[in-house]
Amino acid sequence: MSVLSFLAVGLGGALGALCRHKASTFMKLIFKSAFSWPTFFINLCACTIAGAALASSTATNQTFYTALTMGFLGGFSTLSTMNCEAVDLILGGERALGVAYVAATYACTLGAAALGFVTAHHILY
Repeated sequence: MSVLSFLAVGLGGALGALCRHKASTFMKLIFKSAFSWPTFFINLCACTIAGAALASSTATNQTFYTALTMGFLGGFSTLSTMNCEAVDLILGGERALGVAYVAATYACTLGAAALGFVTAHHILY
């Protein structure tokens, strides 16, 4: 990895984490639920963008692609938070909600990545 790519990933990751914090803080004011809507929506957005980035990766500068996907989206999306929230729900007696949260997150983020890919591929090619 070149020094430029290294710095781009680091800056992208920092910006992604800051954006996740702001988005999560804002959405927590709106959504009052045991289901973690902020994390769910953040992961949906990240996967949609990642799918679109994948479709356009051959037409995109490699440093930009790496900074966006590994950096920004890596910092913005949050698998570890989602898993901890699911464990917290399950251990807190909300087993069905915890399992539903995991299932919905994986199914919907996979669909979001596919949607982003297909949409960007359709627009670009």
